Amino acid sequence: MSVILPLSEQYRQRLRQASWRMQYRAKTRLYHEHLPLNEQVSHLSVQSDDIDVILLREWIDTLPSEQGRLIITGLYLEGQSEQELAAQLQISQQAVNRWKRKSLEHLSRTSNL
Repeated sequence: MSVILPLSEQYRQRLRQASWRMQYRAKTRLYHEHLPLNEQVSHLSVQSDDIDVILLREWIDTLPSEQGRLIITGLYLEGQSEQELAAQLQISQQAVNRWKRKSLEHLSRTSNL
């Protein structure tokens, strides 16, 4: 029996999966290209959550629209609601929803996941 999750949770899961894959690829590339540097990096106390956020921000920065970047960042990294973003950006909640959908579609199309 499969449980149907709310759309926002599905997007959060997709972003987490994408960030995990990006982090894995980056670590693999770093290991193969710069082994001595990889040994130095292992001594740093960087949390994997911090790396996830950095990778997600880089991925979000690939969006062509500033509005889309603000909305995706607000919704998924800052945990704001669509209503809060709509008030902050002075647009309707429906517009926030459209920007979110278009931005996530763009990220999905342009990623190699």
